[in-house]
Amino acid sequence: MNRIGGIILAGGKSSRMGEDKAFVEYKGSMLIEYSLQLTKYFCDFIIISANSNNYKGFGYPVVADEFEACGPVGGIYSALKKAESDWNLLISCDTPFVSKALVERLIQNIGNYDCIVPAYGDWNEPLVALYNKSALNKIKSSILRKEYKLKFLIKNLQTKYVDVSDLVNENPNIFKNFNSPNDLVD
Repeated sequence: MNRIGGIILAGGKSSRMGEDKAFVEYKGSMLIEYSLQLTKYFCDFIIISANSNNYKGFGYPVVADEFEACGPVGGIYSALKKAESDWNLLISCDTPFVSKALVERLIQNIGNYDCIVPAYGDWNEPLVALYNKSALNKIKSSILRKEYKLKFLIKNLQTKYVDVSDLVNENPNIFKNFNSPNDLVD
């Protein structure tokens, strides 16, 4: 079995939420705690990608963006660069409904790729995916070209798209992320 690292992407600005999303409480837990719990189940080590020292209290290394103001791609690059293993599970801190079954499906597809991304229909989710350190140079090149959109990045990587339509049908909220206080209302 491949060693898998975990990367919790928590470096967003949270402008629509009005406060750091990771620390917003949902059903008795902070949003980041859902991601940490899931990641701990699968990963040998965890990195939190954030541009704040507020995350040190969780007991995991916190990695700031090497390249500023380029969105999630900057966090992915910086955390992947510091990761201890080739394969790393990336989960955005604001997605509390991601299931173990989804992560297991991604892990089952590990192969000779730069990333493994869940997909259904015409849609995919690069913020809940597996990334390999083999992608570092391509990610850095995208950043240097100021191409920050993940949908373009994953098209330029050796990407394996994994159909998760059945999991989405079972749990339509599986990829739901929280961006504003209204999203917290059931």
